[in-house]
Amino acid sequence: MNWSELERHFSAARLGRYYRFFGQDADKAAEAYAHNLLLAEAMIPMLNVLEIALRNGINTRLSKHYGRIDWWEAWLGAAEFNWQNKEIANTKAKLARKKDVLSADKIVAELTFGFWTSLFNTTFQAILWKDLRLVFPCCPKSIRQRHTISSALNQARDLRNRVFHHEPLLWLAPALIEQYTASEEIISWLDPQLSAWGWLNTTECAWCG
Repeated sequence: MNWSELERHFSAARLGRYYRFFGQDADKAAEAYAHNLLLAEAMIPMLNVLEIALRNGINTRLSKHYGRIDWWEAWLGAAEFNWQNKEIANTKAKLARKKDVLSADKIVAELTFGFWTSLFNTTFQAILWKDLRLVFPCCPKSIRQRHTISSALNQARDLRNRVFHHEPLLWLAPALIEQYTASEEIISWLDPQLSAWGWLNTTECAWCG
């Protein structure tokens, strides 16, 4: 498939960065775009493990804290949770449109990664952090601070969004391998044994540096 056809399918705007980076060498740009697809695919197992384990860990802690499986209902009317309450309302509406079961488990599964990472914002230092720090039992106490966890999760969220929105991964700063390693570290804070589930053999990946 020639370059003009690739641009027709993937758009000139999307492919332009690859084309410019390789000095308008269409063959190299096309190869880089293909490698970017493989890199995105390689990130998915780790991101899957991180997102699911994180939300389930948070769900467990907050269920215990509030003494109910639908712990978010305790936030109704609380101004500090306005954004979270809107996200929950949107999730309920989405499930209703699909005629899906409106259960606590379904709501937890449908809430976005951004929702879960938002619970580590400064706003919730005094409200949630005492319980949410227990989501990371294997994080060294010297770095198990809300701001450290929040920063790490926000970087992982940005990486996740780039992967799932099909954005370039080849020119990230910090580099992709550093971001991957940082996200793997978060998983190890949850449980070191989980790391094997999202493992990427970086020695076999020529584009990971």
